[in-house]
Amino acid sequence: MTLEEANAKTGISKYRAYMKLMGPAWLAVAMNIGGATVANAGSLASRTGFTYMWVLIPATFVICIVCIMVTRVTLKTGLGPISVARTYLGEWAAWVTGISVFIVNAVFHTIQYALVGNILRTLTGLPTQAGAIIGFVFVVFVVLNPATGDKKVQVIQKIMKWMVAILIASFVLILFIVPINWGGAFKGFIPTMKGTPEELVLLAGLLGAGIAINVPCIGAYGARQNKWNYDRKSLSVFELIYSNFWFFMVQVIIILSVGSVLYPQGVVIAGAGAMAATFRPFAGDFSVVLLSLGLLGAVLSTMAMQVLMCGYLITDLLKWEVDLNSKRFKSSEIIVTFFGLVGVLSGWNAFSVSTYGAGFNLTFFPIVSILMLIIGNKKEVMQDAKMTTGLNIAVCIGILLSLTATINYWANILK
Repeated sequence: MTLEEANAKTGISKYRAYMKLMGPAWLAVAMNIGGATVANAGSLASRTGFTYMWVLIPATFVICIVCIMVTRVTLKTGLGPISVARTYLGEWAAWVTGISVFIVNAVFHTIQYALVGNILRTLTGLPTQAGAIIGFVFVVFVVLNPATGDKKVQVIQKIMKWMVAILIASFVLILFIVPINWGGAFKGFIPTMKGTPEELVLLAGLLGAGIAINVPCIGAYGARQNKWNYDRKSLSVFELIYSNFWFFMVQVIIILSVGSVLYPQGVVIAGAGAMAATFRPFAGDFSVVLLSLGLLGAVLSTMAMQVLMCGYLITDLLKWEVDLNSKRFKSSEIIVTFFGLVGVLSGWNAFSVSTYGAGFNLTFFPIVSILMLIIGNKKEVMQDAKMTTGLNIAVCIGILLSLTATINYWANILK
């Protein structure tokens, strides 16, 4: 199936054709449906039920529209986010972008390590440290697979595609096992901001885990690595909307499950493995296995993408060859994963500070988004691909929403 053949189709046929051509978006969704996002959704739902389910709609809109914008800039210029910031805004912009994304990436990578050990302990009984080592081996296997050239990119994308499919299937099956309070869930889509400062901080933690600037960046770098250009704009928009739909649905399913089963019992959860284990008295062992498998898929896929992101960041920032087949790229990838591994092996539970880590996400997201928005509106850079009025409005709304979440987070943290 070629792009030309796909574009010539209409309706469901075009949808199916585009599905076969999807690529870079699997990297973005694998990163965003992470253990921290899922665990924060469960933690919030165990304390507030369905109260904040409505927030998932604007949060998904924000991350999706910024993904579309950042990838659009890369499709037109052929440059990754850091190089494009350096070329069209200056060296300062490259370093602001690089440091912002690196901090977000490193903080949440460390959190994923804490989660993978916790989940594998629930699923297999292994010690937390042993689970973390298994996670490390998986990550190294994926990102340093022996394939060469374009084949290496395809291997990573296919593994992420199957990982995402498995985790989504696991979460969807939960809906058929757990008794869902559908009436209460529908009421959860009615906006309200009532809540204690602690609950609002947890809400900000959920938003911060999902609205992460490394997500649109990995999607853009993936498009560049695949040698996509602006003629794939429509396909790119399709796959980003499709993948973010599943990002939305996974969070909805978690909140549905926890809000229906654990919240009425007053069971408060504080971690991914703990969330799966607490379902046993109410929904049986099978529900624990399904949740653990889904959570494990979310964590491992995100870990792999965060390591890949580190390779893109460091090589692009230091003006090295940005190619995952190069030796410098491979060396750069491993840097971030050692931080995470050392943390969990030393006994530190990084998930305990995930809410604070979300503050980094919320703070840096609008900064980098504004830089990309400025470039996207430069006629001399984007030419016929210059941001449209509608896209500008949508992105500005997304940035304002992320700024509102950032202000709300720090206001409640400092109380």
